[in-house]
Amino acid sequence: MIRLIRKNLKPALVILTILCGLLVASRLVLAAPKLDGRWRVTITIPEAPGSRNMRDLTVNLNVTPLGDSLVGRLTITDAQSQQTVGGVWRQVGKQISITYETPCAVGQSSCATLILMGKVKGDLLKKGQVIVMWDTPNDQNAALFDTSNGAFSGFRLE
Repeated sequence: MIRLIRKNLKPALVILTILCGLLVASRLVLAAPKLDGRWRVTITIPEAPGSRNMRDLTVNLNVTPLGDSLVGRLTITDAQSQQTVGGVWRQVGKQISITYETPCAVGQSSCATLILMGKVKGDLLKKGQVIVMWDTPNDQNAALFDTSNGAFSGFRLE
């Protein structure tokens, strides 16, 4: 009787080991790529509140996590490496959000907070939507400031 149990136990252990290996492998394959690293991103937003003229901003992101979590800080540098600002990011699965303040000179009228929402797919940032919250008050808007919409896309540099 014990020999019969041992004889049937070996194939069951082999099958269980294979199933556990497949489960681990599938989790690794299905895991979303992490946002951390260096990215080049093109952001298309209006020139100013209420403007129909769009402008493209090309920026480099240096994204670092806080510990092992999927949130962290990032630095945003313009394409000419002349201005750098800080921002924050969050990732849930493939979905990401990035928030930062655009650099603003004294007397400049188009200062804003940008909220980028999109997906990480491999080494690409896809389906990116941008919400621009301008620093101009607007009592008619639920946000109490002028807002605009834009888009973004990007690719991993490293």
